[in-house]
Amino acid sequence: MPIVDGNFEAKISTTYVTPQEGINEIKRMLQKSRRIRISNIPMPLLSELLPLLKDKDLMIILPQNEKPTEELKALAPIATAKARIYVDYMGQEAATGSINFASRCFNIIWASGKILAVSAMEYSKCAKCMMDSFEGNWHYSQKW
Repeated sequence: MPIVDGNFEAKISTTYVTPQEGINEIKRMLQKSRRIRISNIPMPLLSELLPLLKDKDLMIILPQNEKPTEELKALAPIATAKARIYVDYMGQEAATGSINFASRCFNIIWASGKILAVSAMEYSKCAKCMMDSFEGNWHYSQKW
């Protein structure tokens, strides 16, 4: 952890002002990253990101009850979540998903395919822990 003005200091996370601002940052990260793990994001967003996912070290866990397209199966190992993963978002029950990179983890809160909020965990130890938790989730998901 860096020392600034004699104190330890680290930026932990960012909550983006608009979901689109967060999606734009995800797209920027996808262009320069090699290893990516995606879990439980809305299918319309996954379709939007598909062109940026080619030739990557990629694994994807789809939301509960979703089935992969042939295009997805050709792109990466695919599984479907067996559990319903959700959060309380301002009094509304919403799904939560993630896009994990080596140095950052993006959290996406969504309901009915609409993205409500995007945040990023930027502290490297937290991002690594989230990447490791993907492996456990993968183990308990339905493989295709």
